[in-house]
Amino acid sequence: MNYRMVAFVLGRIFAIEAGLMLFPLICAMLYGEWYLLPAFLLPAALLAVLGFITSHKTPKNTTIFARDGLAIVALVWVLMSAFGALPFVISGEIPSFIDAFFETVSGFTTTGSTILTDVEALSHGTLYWRSFSHWVGGMGVLVFAMAVLPMTDGRAMHLMRAEIPGPTVGKISSKLSDSAKILYAIYFAMTFVEVVLLCAGGMPLFDSLIHTFGTAGTGGFSNKGLSVGAYNNPYFEIVIGVFMLLFGINFNLYY
Repeated sequence: MNYRMVAFVLGRIFAIEAGLMLFPLICAMLYGEWYLLPAFLLPAALLAVLGFITSHKTPKNTTIFARDGLAIVALVWVLMSAFGALPFVISGEIPSFIDAFFETVSGFTTTGSTILTDVEALSHGTLYWRSFSHWVGGMGVLVFAMAVLPMTDGRAMHLMRAEIPGPTVGKISSKLSDSAKILYAIYFAMTFVEVVLLCAGGMPLFDSLIHTFGTAGTGGFSNKGLSVGAYNNPYFEIVIGVFMLLFGINFNLYY
């Protein structure tokens, strides 16, 4: 196994997760939740340092075999969830690391299970991170990594095979990196359209983002205890229902 290359890819993923934590941080600042700054800044700084240590220098041997791909995918999901749980713990909104880890795993894997009994008691920044994990996990963080990281098809194919369920892996472009970029372009476009449609119906922008993230990941996290039923608005239910179906279709078909 090429341990150095495994560490290199993990380091790049750590750097990506550090960048992703800036979004809920900005959300917390917009809502004046300054007490949340350490909850996101500390894990982001830790991830950035780890990412720099492990990936600042490209290994001489950049070969990734099947076992390397399997190890990377397994470690990415576990470690991303472990670091992703830290904002909940540091903020004190989910003080138990086990509970926070469960919530984060449920988010990144788009499972949608929760340990929370009063979701509306959470801060805006924490709610954003909780639902944003659905959006990140909806396409798979390694698919995102293949879109933004320089990686040859020979190396990326083993990661794609380990990440994508099913016996075969299909490409919609001659290069896997281009395929990943196309898929994410579709993902971004559909996310944007749903947010616009929900806002057009009168849903607040923050709520529109939260419910769109839950729809895109098909996990269903909400900032309301009754989810979309709290609005008692058929328009919202129709829009979200339609996009649940659209996001559940293989994106290769759209292309």
